[in-house]
Amino acid sequence: MICLDSTIIIDFLNGRKEAIDLIEQNQDSIATTEISVLEVFYGIYIKKAFSLDEENEAREFFNSIHVLPMKQGCGKIAAEILAKLFKEGKIIEQNDAIIISIMLKNGIDKIITKNKKHFDRVKGIKVISY
Repeated sequence: MICLDSTIIIDFLNGRKEAIDLIEQNQDSIATTEISVLEVFYGIYIKKAFSLDEENEAREFFNSIHVLPMKQGCGKIAAEILAKLFKEGKIIEQNDAIIISIMLKNGIDKIITKNKKHFDRVKGIKVISY
């Protein structure tokens, strides 16, 4: 299983070829997290010019793949990741740590993202960048 980060989902929804190709190549083994759902819809809703078409397209996309929930224990795992990286001077966003915790709780060690530098900081996570 490969986790999709928000960056590739947004690029896919915006019709970027490299994102479309990667998702199509891996369509049988992809999932995302509720955190990416939040990030994508937040981006849609915060725009000055809200688009119902964009909202519907995002909803259809998320309905077509497996969305992993935040399970019990993910908060602790995310906190451990954040604290360890903070002590090493390698700060990442809280949402990224939560995404990683959800991945780990579900036995997933690969993520497709443009945000390589944050996810690369966590041992055991394989980043597929585009």
